[in-house]
Amino acid sequence: MRDSPGTVPALSLDCPWKFMRKNREFYKGGLSHIFNRGVAKENIFRENDDFAFYTYKIKEFIQKYPVVIHAYNLLPNHVHYLIEQNSDITPSKFIGGIHTSVGMHINRKYSRVGHLFQDRFKSKNIGEGSILPISIYINLNKILEKLEHADGSNISKEQLGKLLNEAEQDPWSSYGVYLGLRKDGITETKLVLSLLSDDFEKAKVEYKKLARELLVSGYFLKTRALNFE
Repeated sequence: MRDSPGTVPALSLDCPWKFMRKNREFYKGGLSHIFNRGVAKENIFRENDDFAFYTYKIKEFIQKYPVVIHAYNLLPNHVHYLIEQNSDITPSKFIGGIHTSVGMHINRKYSRVGHLFQDRFKSKNIGEGSILPISIYINLNKILEKLEHADGSNISKEQLGKLLNEAEQDPWSSYGVYLGLRKDGITETKLVLSLLSDDFEKAKVEYKKLARELLVSGYFLKTRALNFE
């Protein structure tokens, strides 16, 4: 899957970030893109302390229900993961444990009642050809959400640069971890980066370049109607 420097690796061109309602298929060694949103599309997180509590719970439940998290992003009203099952325990236990605990905490904190998360989480199995674009889709999801609701269809280099810088500095996603800007005690980057190069420092540079190229190319459905100037 590795290509010469400056080229975009051959990627699966299906729509791996689109979900279908079907029975989950988890198995040891399998990778899944997992997504869940707040009930009635309400915000899950209202302030930074809520995001911080959620990441604390990720670290806690990794110890109880071990999985490998290859990418994640926490947005105000939904969450994304690229998760690998590495034992006989399925990711359902991990996600269910976190979301039950976080739901109880948020309800107490804000004096609310009822479910915090909408229905059961959605999941799609990920093949090897989709690992790279899915990780980038997850890591850049805040940008994709902003661009989807942007006024007009023209995005300047300055606007795009600002959005990418925000993604790099975002403490609630794994993008900065992939670029070597920080460690979070959550994300395992080696599998994804190894698809770009055996030299991980080079792979980090290539990952950043590929993320931008996929964003402006219209590869992701949410940016296909936009013109990046």
